[in-house]
Formats: sequence, C-alpha cells, structure tokens
Amino acid sequence: QLVTSLSWRYGTQRRRLLIKSEEANALPHMRTRAATVFCIYRFVSSTAAISFPEISLSFRGGASKKMSTNRIDAPSPNEYVTVGGGAINEKKRNIKETNGTKSERISGFNPIKSKSHLMHAIEGMDRYPNYLSRWSEQDMDRLEEGLEHQLQKVRTQKIDVMERRRGIGVMVMRLVEQNETWSQLLKPPEAWSDICDEILDSRAATAIFKSKQFACCSKQPTVEQVLNGDVLIQLNPYLLEELMEEEFFDVYSLPLLSIEFCDKLRTFVQELSQLAATEEFAHLQLGRTDLDTVGLSWINDLLFHLVVRPISRHLFKQTELKRGELDYRHGYVVGYRAKPTTTAPRERLVAHTDDSEVTLNLCIGDEFDGGALNFRGLRGTEGAGQEIIGTFEPRLGTALLHAGRHFHEVSQVNTGNRYMYIMWARSWSSTRRKVCPCCYLNRRQDNSCCCGPRWN
Repeated sequence: QLVTSLSWRYGTQRRRLLIKSEEANALPHMRTRAATVFCIYRFVSSTAAISFPEISLSFRGGASKKMSTNRIDAPSPNEYVTVGGGAINEKKRNIKETNGTKSERISGFNPIKSKSHLMHAIEGMDRYPNYLSRWSEQDMDRLEEGLEHQLQKVRTQKIDVMERRRGIGVMVMRLVEQNETWSQLLKPPEAWSDICDEILDSRAATAIFKSKQFACCSKQPTVEQVLNGDVLIQLNPYLLEELMEEEFFDVYSLPLLSIEFCDKLRTFVQELSQLAATEEFAHLQLGRTDLDTVGLSWINDLLFHLVVRPISRHLFKQTELKRGELDYRHGYVVGYRAKPTTTAPRERLVAHTDDSEVTLNLCIGDEFDGGALNFRGLRGTEGAGQEIIGTFEPRLGTALLHAGRHFHEVSQVNTGNRYMYIMWARSWSSTRRKVCPCCYLNRRQDNSCCCGPRWN
C-alpha cells in the first residue's frame, strides 16, 4: 500500500511530505507509484537523526516533573518490597522511543531494546522456512544476542528466586520451632471431614459435597487425588446458584472459608512477617506471602481443584477460558495497613488487571476500615478503566471470583490491618495457547491472532 502521509521533526523545523490518496490513485502506472514510494523512502532514510527534548509531565494538583527519555531505570532483582503507596509491581515505562547508535540505523533491528523486534524474529522463524537466509550476518548476530539477553535474565532471576525460597524455607522452620502448633497447619488434611469441619464455610461445604461426585462415599475421590489434580471435579450448577451472588457484571461472591481458618491463616502470616522483619531474615524482603514457598501449597491446590476450576467452568468457559480449562494457579496472602510497614507494605492499590484468566480474592481479616474493592470494567471494552461500575466491601471468609482482565483497585485503608488471600488461575493449554499477549490483554475476539489456529 502507498504511504499516504509522512511527518517528522528535525530540530525546530518541520518537514512534511504528503501524497493525497486521490492523487496517488490517479498515477497512470504502478511503476510510477513504486518509484514514488522509493523516493519517499530514500528521502526519509537520508534524514539526520531525530532529537527528542525532555518531556514535561503535569500531575494533579499542579505539580510537574521533567522526564528524560535517554534511559530506562530498571529495578534491581532484589527490589521486592516498596513500603507505602499503591503502585503495582511492574517495570517503569518509557513514553518515547530512544535513538539507536549510528551503526544501528543501518538496519534498525535491535531485539535487546525493542521487544517487538524480538517477537517479529521469533514469529518469522516459526512461520517461514530458512527465514534467516534473507538477513545480514550483523542482524543474525543481534538476534542471537537478544535471545541470549533474555536467557540470561531467566537464569539470573531463577538463581535469585531459588536462593530466596531456600532462605524463606529456613525462616518457616524457625517459626515452627518457636510455635509447634504451626506444624499442623503445614500438613495437608487427609479426610474430607477435616475440610468440612475446619476449613470450609458450612454453606460452601454443603454445595460442594451434595454434588453427585461426592454423594456416594464409596466412589468419591480422595483428598490426595483432588490435591494432586488427578480427578476433574464437577459441581452441581443449581447448588452453586444458591451459594453465589453476582455482585455486578462479571464479579461473583460466595462464602468460602470458615472464620476460624481465616484467623489461623492470617495469624500464621502475621507471625511469619514479624520474623521476616528481624535482622536475620530482613534481607529476604518477604512482602506478600507466597503459600507455595512457605509450605502451604495444599491450600492453593485445594481451592483451585475443588472450587476455582469447577466454578470457572460454568462462569467463564466461553469468555476467559475459550472453551478450555484452567491448569495453573498462584496463591498468596497480601497485607494492607493504614501505616504501611515491610510486613504490610501498602495502604491502597491503583487500578490494574491481573496476570490471570480468573482471580479469586478472599478476605481473611483483620479488623479494618476502608480498603474497598472498586471495579472499572473489562480491559478491551469501551470505557474500561474509567468509571467505577461497582464497589465491594470485603467480608471475612467471603471470596470474589472475577476475570483477571477486570480493572480493579483497593481504596485507602483508613484504620486497621487488611489481609487478603489472592489466587491467580491461568489456562496455558487453551487461552494462552490460542492468543498472543497483545490480543489477550486487549480482549480481541476475532481469529486473526498470529498465535491462533488460523495461522497454526
């Protein structure tokens, strides 16, 4: 297609070259059109480097801040906890592109600085035979460097994460030495009666264990089978309807955990956080408590296989799961306080979406004022992230289920301590296999994604 408009800035002068669509269509021969585009290309490529001034950003309240576009300050691997504020854990964004070196302008390909360049290369190698045969040796070297750069990031983070996990494991054992009652919490339950009586809210237990799969004691799955994901749990939709409420669009609540178990889990996290704040373990920067890391993976497994997975099959199968199944979970406890500390480092949280297809959001206490959940619509839909469409006041033991791409935020905690158990559930085998990250985040519903079945 003809480029219909090109514009750029060089210093304080503006150059503009315009080919009107009707004039382009009036050109008599395709050869002339091709020559015209080639001339445009040569004119653009011969232009000197573009210079970008500093950017002045205006904030609410009249404050302003100048921001340089020459570099990106990446957080160090050890920056796990920031005390205070409501920011989410993402890298800092750069709002303007930076220029490459003189040698880079020969091709412009730079997979280390440009994520899209790396994605284009990977897609090309996957799609075309002998894809690199059209590349220069210099660009092939850069691609190799870009892939090595990503691999080195994986290795560095893996070493850091595994070392940190070992340190947290030592800290948990120290906690058990100080309070032996926690050894019972770390052991998975063996009987369904323990789960009914001590863990689940009685209403949730009734809805789950009246389902056909649990009706016959001789044929019901064992606790171990469910924790291991060896059986696919099917729950009665009519019983679920009696148990659950749709708070507002695509956000559902249900009473899930007993108050006693919420208190036990919260107390464990609080005592562990206090130990993490001591000089011996402060370097671990515990932050939010990953249940898999502290020896409570059985809680994640139980709630995922017994509750989140079967209920999501009814609520989100056509939308978030694309007729597939959830096959991954990540569960953790996070604390909020009116006066943040290293053990509860936030007093609020800005509007964001989760890295999940489905999110479980469950209040485990303590007493607090504020800290409501505001929802602002599904990412990719009109008006998403702008107006509040609903507010939910957390209730002890009550869980919310919602799409991970539903914008939500935590309002200011005014007094007390607010602890939440969060689970992110994903579908690697379906949703994330069929769409690329861009289509996923923007909720594109067509079949044009390069990662989808049309192209594969």
